[in-house]
Amino acid sequence: MTLCLLSFSTIVLAQDCKVLDPNLEGVYTGECKNGKASGMGKSVGKYTYEGEFKAGLPEGQGTMIDDMGNRFKGNFKKGKREGEGLLFLKNSQGSDSVRAGFWKNDTYVGLYEKPFKVVNKSMMVSSLTITFDNPTIPSNNNAIELNMESVSGGSYSVLQGEIPKPVLKESIFTKGTYLQMISVTNEQKRNTYIFQNVTFPAEVIFKINNEEVQVEFNEAKNYKMNLKLKN
Repeated sequence: MTLCLLSFSTIVLAQDCKVLDPNLEGVYTGECKNGKASGMGKSVGKYTYEGEFKAGLPEGQGTMIDDMGNRFKGNFKKGKREGEGLLFLKNSQGSDSVRAGFWKNDTYVGLYEKPFKVVNKSMMVSSLTITFDNPTIPSNNNAIELNMESVSGGSYSVLQGEIPKPVLKESIFTKGTYLQMISVTNEQKRNTYIFQNVTFPAEVIFKINNEEVQVEFNEAKNYKMNLKLKN
C-alpha cells in the first residue's frame, strides 16, 4: 500500500509541474522545482523532449522529436537549440539524413561554431583581431591578409636609428595550402602579407620576429588579421 501511495504522489507532482513550451505541453514526468520542470525529465505533447530542464524549458543536454519525426540531439538554452548538436531529418522515404554542427538561437549556423579560432599567441602579441570578407585585395573568398605593426616599429631612434617593422619570418600551414603570398610594405609602421588561393579549412602558425600566432580558419572566406606587438 505504501508503494502505491508513493507512486501516486510522484505522478501527481509530475502533472502539477509546468512545461512552458507550448509544443511540449502534455504529460511530464521528472524532476520539478517551484512548480516548473527542472532537472532531468521527459515531456510529451505535440513534440517529445527528454533531457535536462530549467525553469520549465529545455536547458542543457537533451533530445527533441518534432511532429514530423525530425530528431535533434544536443544542447538547448531557454527551450531553443544552442551550441553543438545533431539533427536527424526524415526524408520522403522515411530514412534519416544527418546535419551536424552548431546552432544559435534555434538556427543552424554551420559545421563550425565560428569561422575561425585563435589557438595560441605568444606573450608579446598585445592585440589580435580577425575579421572576414573585407580584404584589401579582393580574392574570391579564399585569402588571408596579415597586417602587422609594433609599438616602436617603423619609427626612428637617435641611438638605434630606424627601428624595423615586424617581419613575417615563416608561415607554416599544418592544414590547408596556399598558392601565392604577396608582400605589401608601403605603410610606414606596418607590414602586410596576403596569402592568395588558400585551401580551407586551414591551420597556420605565423612566426613574426620572435613571436608566434596560431589560427584555425574553418570556413572559406576572405580573412583580415590585424596584429600588434608590444615591442
